[in-house]
Amino acid sequence: MRIVLCSTLALLLGMGGAVAFPTEEVPKSEAEYIAKVKTGAPEQIVSKATIIMMQEGKPKSLQTGANGFTCLIEEHGTPLCADENGMAWAQAIESKSEPPNKVGFIYMLAGDTGTSNHDAYQRSSHQHWVQTGPHVMIVGPMVREMSGYPRNADVPDPTQPYVMFPGTPYEHLMLPVTVAK
Repeated sequence: MRIVLCSTLALLLGMGGAVAFPTEEVPKSEAEYIAKVKTGAPEQIVSKATIIMMQEGKPKSLQTGANGFTCLIEEHGTPLCADENGMAWAQAIESKSEPPNKVGFIYMLAGDTGTSNHDAYQRSSHQHWVQTGPHVMIVGPMVREMSGYPRNADVPDPTQPYVMFPGTPYEHLMLPVTVAK
């Protein structure tokens, strides 16, 4: 399990560079890193999650979890917490493989820095750019069967639920949320 988690982590951390242009700095100290990770999901999730930080190119566990979630900061500075299926889905994107036939959940309550919405691998332009802000994601095959959510590459209103990467194996439901401060 640890090998799978570490390889998934490395792929997920790399995913940020694949799908986003703007970046925020990833904290270097463990205390600052944990403080930023805590902005990615509810306290009840983060407090019982595994927290991973890359140090010298290798994942270091800062906290051992018991709830099935892994929290980290992507290389472009966005904190997130994903369940096991969410991590496997992210690994599928990075490895350009078929996503798992399982429902996954990912918290990104600190928002995002934006990404191209038509292609999980778009790197060269801001074509079909969308920045959602605080959100949660539901990933997995059932998203293809859901109706009633916009499936446009150009999202008309990113403050409302929509399908990201529509028409691709990686489409997932984006659910914007308001985070109480």
